[in-house]
Amino acid sequence: MKLTKKTLRNIKMRHIFGIQQTWSYDVMMGSGYLWSILPAIEELSENDTEKTELMVKNIQFFNTSAIFSPLIMGVHVAMMESNQDEIGESIKTAMMGPLAGVGDTLAGVIVNPITTLIACQFALMGNWFLGLGIILAVRLGWIFVQSKLFDFGYNKGLEAIESTTNNSAIGKSVELVTIFGAIILGGFVPSMLSGIEVGLEYVSNLSMNGETMESIVRVQDMFNNICPYLVPILLLVFYIFLLKKGKFTSTKLLILTFVIAILAYFTKIITLV
Repeated sequence: MKLTKKTLRNIKMRHIFGIQQTWSYDVMMGSGYLWSILPAIEELSENDTEKTELMVKNIQFFNTSAIFSPLIMGVHVAMMESNQDEIGESIKTAMMGPLAGVGDTLAGVIVNPITTLIACQFALMGNWFLGLGIILAVRLGWIFVQSKLFDFGYNKGLEAIESTTNNSAIGKSVELVTIFGAIILGGFVPSMLSGIEVGLEYVSNLSMNGETMESIVRVQDMFNNICPYLVPILLLVFYIFLLKKGKFTSTKLLILTFVIAILAYFTKIITLV
């Protein structure tokens, strides 16, 4: 039995806009996945018993990249149409990890952070409308990509999964873009944190023409002569050390940041300008 175009469009839209709206710690995207594929279950089920069984199967644990998940959904729906739901379930489970690696790298590590930083730069310069436009354009772009991935998965079936995960060109492209993204982020981070400075000052006595003069020396100026953005760089290295060697969690680092900020505010050792 073939699904109608209206049903397929309904599944696609539910998946794109609803896969993470009911995210939970027990099944992750599982409930969103069920809500997305429910129109197919209702149309293909012959009775309430079969419908219930399919609903229970599709509310199980599911977690992958939200960008690439429509590809899995498209293949799964195609398998259900062919009365091969067991194969569809196996594909769904097997491809969560590999597609998460590709999708999370592209979206969460490269495209979204870089475009958000660019948008923030425009907003800081007073052009917040352009910054907002960039963020909206990226989101619309991802919706277009998700829509095409669903269509590709549905029309190509297993071939879509194999061509996406086994394509060496895609892997090399992701690696290249990752390197490029790291360079861009490396340039943006120090400039975004350039307001973090050492607030310490000391008085230096200078002798000129037999007269003694006092000069106020800022420690930050000394650091700037050595290396611009030295303080935020050292702070970042310290945090990386705590994550790698000190076995700190992100929560502990967040608490530490609050403590450092409070102490810096009252002692003026570190200032934010």
